[in-house]
Amino acid sequence: MPIKTHSGFFKLLSSRTRIRILRLLLENDDLTVDNLASRLEVSVPTISRHLQLLRIQDLVTYKQDAQIRYYHVNKEEIIRGIGSFLDDLGITLT
Repeated sequence: MPIKTHSGFFKLLSSRTRIRILRLLLENDDLTVDNLASRLEVSVPTISRHLQLLRIQDLVTYKQDAQIRYYHVNKEEIIRGIGSFLDDLGITLT
């Protein structure tokens, strides 16, 4: 995982807008920046910046079709980050 610390992982997830983006991407297939901006009533540049941060840490991925990117949540990476945190605390999920 590119984030080296648990605090970095959770700081990335501390933004309400990023949580809302992740939720929308989990609920809907193939959303674009424009789709997300419209649904969240946030500017396209703001959504783009949040997606860039999420992409850098592999929490979202995208498929590109011509000039359009369709975003998806990388569930495995989110689960891995949370699992690593729990492991370091000595908590085992059963």
